[in-house]
Amino acid sequence: MRNMKRLNIINKMIFIIILIFFSISYSYSYVELRADINSHNEINPGFIPYYSNEVLVLTYHVLDKKVKGPISISPQLFEEHIRYLKNAGFHPITPETLREFMEGKTDIPDNAVLITFDDGYESFYKLAYPILEKYRVPAINFIIVSMVGKVGAFPHLTWNEMKEMLKSNLIYFGSHTYDSHHLVRTGLFSQAPALVGHIYKPLFYRESDEEYKSRISGDLWYSKYLLEKNLNIEVKDLCFPYGAYNSTVLEIAKELGYEVFYTTNKGINKPGKDKYIIIKRLNAGSYNMSLTRFQSMLFKYIILSHPQIHTNKFIKNSFKHHKKMR
Repeated sequence: MRNMKRLNIINKMIFIIILIFFSISYSYSYVELRADINSHNEINPGFIPYYSNEVLVLTYHVLDKKVKGPISISPQLFEEHIRYLKNAGFHPITPETLREFMEGKTDIPDNAVLITFDDGYESFYKLAYPILEKYRVPAINFIIVSMVGKVGAFPHLTWNEMKEMLKSNLIYFGSHTYDSHHLVRTGLFSQAPALVGHIYKPLFYRESDEEYKSRISGDLWYSKYLLEKNLNIEVKDLCFPYGAYNSTVLEIAKELGYEVFYTTNKGINKPGKDKYIIIKRLNAGSYNMSLTRFQSMLFKYIILSHPQIHTNKFIKNSFKHHKKMR
C-alpha cells in the first residue's frame, strides 16, 4: 500500500515537472525562425511526442510575408511547422478520417494530426496549398461563403481556385457560415457573435426565438447549399465563427446535415458517446508561433491529455517512438 502511494506521488511529481518545463518553454520561446530542421538532432526537443487514439487539430487563417498579427503567419514559418510534423513522426489525416474515428468507425495512426484553415482567404491557394502539396499533407478550409471572391486587406478564395485544389485529393472545404462571421447587438450596451445572439435594435426591435432560429437555419442551409452546388461535394463539417455556439445552433445544424463541429476550445480529441461531435483545436497560425513555441504547445496539450497515473507509460512510449525515428 505504501509502495503504491509512493509510486503515485512520484508519477505526479514527474508529470508536474514535465508540465512546468514545457509551460516555461512555451512562454519564453524565441520568435526567430529556425533556418534548417532537416536533421533529427535539430527537430528533437529531448524526445519526440507519442500519443495514440487521439487527434490534434491545428488552426491557421492567413499566410502573409509581411503582415504580423494574431491570425497571420509567414509562409516560411508555416512550412517549418509542416516539415516538423512530417519529420517528427506526426501523421496528417483527413477530416473524413477524423469524423469516422470520432464515430468509432475506424482506427487512426499514432500521432494523428489534422490541419485546418478558417475564413477562406486566398493566401491558402497561393501560399499554403503549394506547401501542403509538397509534403502531401491534407487540410480543410472553412469558407465564409458570402465572402467568396471578395477582395480586401486579405482577398478571399474564388470558386475556381477551390475547384482546382479539390483535384489534388488533399484539400477539403467546410462551412464557416454564409454570413454570420460578425457580432450583433444584443442589448443597449452588449454584443454577441451572430450565431448565438438575438438581434436587438434600440426602441424598435428585438429578435424573437422563432426569428432567431429562422435566421440561423437559413444561414447554415444556404452556406451548405452553395458549397455543395458550386464544388460538387458533400459538406458535413461546420466551423463556428469565434468558436461560439449553443444547443439551438447544434440542433439546427445537425438537422441540416452537418455532422462535425469545429470550435476554438483547446485540447486533444478523443472519441466519445456525446450526441454531437465537437472538435477542439490549437491555434498555430500566429506570426510569433516560432518552431520552438510550436513544439512546446503541442507537447503541453499532449501531456495534459494523459492522466497522471499514466505518466511513466507516456514517457516510456515517447522515448520508444523517439528511438524508432532516429
